[in-house]
Amino acid sequence: MRNRFILSIISPIFIVAFAMISIGCTENFADRCRREAKEFTEKQCPHPVDPMIDLDSMLYVDEPQGFAYYYTLHGEADNDSLITDELMEVFRNRLCDKLRTDITMKPYKERQFSFSYIYMSKSTGKEMVNIMLTPEDYR
Repeated sequence: MRNRFILSIISPIFIVAFAMISIGCTENFADRCRREAKEFTEKQCPHPVDPMIDLDSMLYVDEPQGFAYYYTLHGEADNDSLITDELMEVFRNRLCDKLRTDITMKPYKERQFSFSYIYMSKSTGKEMVNIMLTPEDYR
C-alpha cells in the first residue's frame, strides 16, 4: 500500500520532469533554421549552380530574420564590367519570381523572412552582387 502511494506521487513528478526536459530540448524555429542552414552547408556545399556559379554556403541571420546565400562567380561571370544596372534589375526580378513560386519556402515566407543573395568574385574575393529580397518584394 505504501509503495503504491509513493509510486502515485513519484510517477507524476517524473512525468512532469520528463515533459519539462523534453520542452527544454525542443528547438525554436530560429534555432531549427540555424541548424538546417549549417547542415545544408556542410552536406551540400560547395554546389555548382551553373558552369560559372557555385553556391558556397547558406546562413541563417537574425536581423532581418532570414537566410543569406553565398555564391562564388568564376570564369566569364567573374567580371565587374558585366554587372550593369540593367542586368541587376533582370537578375533581381528573376530571383524574386523564383522565390514567389517556390513552395518549399512557404514556411519562411509566412514568417516574413528576408533572403539575401551575395555573389563573390573568385579571382579577387570581393563582393560583386548583393541582393536582398524582403516580404514586400515577394508578395
